[in-house]
Amino acid sequence: MNIKDAIEFEYIFNPRAVALIGASSDNGYAYSLSNSKLWDRLYFVNPRYDELSGKKCYHSVLDIPVDIDFVIIAVPAIHVPKILAECIEKGVKAAHVFTAGFSETGITERIKLENEVRDFAKGKIRLIGPNCMGIYCSKSGLSFTWDASFEEGPVGVISQSGTFGVEFLNIGKIRNLKFSKVVSYGNAIDLDCPDFLEYLADDPDTKIIALYMEGTKNGRRLKSALAHAAGKKPVLALKGGVTEHGSRAASSHTGSLAGSPEIWSSIFRQTGVAQVEDFDELLNAALALTYAPYPAGKGTSIITNSGGFSVLETDVSVKAGLAVPQFTQETLAQLRKIVPVAGTSISNPLDAWPIFYNLSGTEGNLGDVIKILSRDKNIHSIILHMDEINYLRRVLGPAFEGHFKEVIGLMLNGCKYARDEMGKPVMLCISMETFTEDEEDRRYHLIVKKTFEDARIPVFPTLRDTINALFNLYRIGLRFSKKHEATANA
Repeated sequence: MNIKDAIEFEYIFNPRAVALIGASSDNGYAYSLSNSKLWDRLYFVNPRYDELSGKKCYHSVLDIPVDIDFVIIAVPAIHVPKILAECIEKGVKAAHVFTAGFSETGITERIKLENEVRDFAKGKIRLIGPNCMGIYCSKSGLSFTWDASFEEGPVGVISQSGTFGVEFLNIGKIRNLKFSKVVSYGNAIDLDCPDFLEYLADDPDTKIIALYMEGTKNGRRLKSALAHAAGKKPVLALKGGVTEHGSRAASSHTGSLAGSPEIWSSIFRQTGVAQVEDFDELLNAALALTYAPYPAGKGTSIITNSGGFSVLETDVSVKAGLAVPQFTQETLAQLRKIVPVAGTSISNPLDAWPIFYNLSGTEGNLGDVIKILSRDKNIHSIILHMDEINYLRRVLGPAFEGHFKEVIGLMLNGCKYARDEMGKPVMLCISMETFTEDEEDRRYHLIVKKTFEDARIPVFPTLRDTINALFNLYRIGLRFSKKHEATANA
């Protein structure tokens, strides 16, 4: 990205002052920005108000007594040209047109209006949208959702859909995912996906890029931007509109031409972008990339509490592209010393449910098991399936509280050893945490979740989510390790 473009993007993501044009008491944007770091540099504009949320409301952007870098336009579509003219006169650097009702409607007059807006603004002001949620930046405080966290993180999101961007922030907050920037760009009459890809590729605050798109106006430029970004950092892509009906929905949503799924898959492969199949896989892959080291190979071990689940877990892992190899003889010998014979299996996956009862004063515990597996040369990653809370509570009774705390501590100690000492990723799966009707079970599930998240170990709600996230971590790590090897040997 050249210096001029970089400066323009700084005005967008880190503006010195922002104006919300069309602010009102029932405007969600006004509420979301009132809770942000921008409050002292935020100006409301609406001729119907003199004051809003305790802040002076100006009748026009021209009345604001300071320079404005960035504006959010939330007025009816037919008024957008007039507002843009005032912004240009004011010297505003960039505008996010939140307003919908342009080409995505398919109405001839609205398509013409969008073209007029584009042509009028060209070379005078940079535009995001229309028909989009705009910009979230954890560092500056820009946001389009009122309960967003401004804790800074490594994930940058580019989304053609506004709601998709909102959901990434909302669900990401619950799942311990933290963001640098989130962009919803809508109809893209000026700044488009390639522009934001080029920016995030060079953005030092962004380490991972997650992309949702429905189509593009310039396939050649997009391909170049994808290759540039994926050459620098992991890029995950979810393509909407890969079926005939989905393609039709994409056209009515943002006016995009979706193209054939084969062409898009080919573009992603050629550029080194990891394509995913749905929203959950995109979010889970970003979570794994945030918190786990790359595995050195595809061999994984699953510690489970069910022989039946172990069979299914093996099938899902192999179908996903991972391997579930046998343990070495040395590992088996060590496991036999501490895993009871009855009702268990010391093959891989490891069905060792009685270990959940063992504490630090016994012959061996769950932390020891994790450490043993992490030292196995055939094992490059570990999945820990924690689904014993309900059963342990009822069997142990009053002794459960103290037992629970110690077992979780032992688990965590083993996981940290595997990750920090052996360099192997560990994924935790806590099943049924959302659906249990028992409040105490739910409370304990959440304690486990928070304990591991605080230790920067990724937590997933289902085994399929966990396994797919691990595979995405593996395949992206494989690409970057090969690249690093090529650089080192050059």
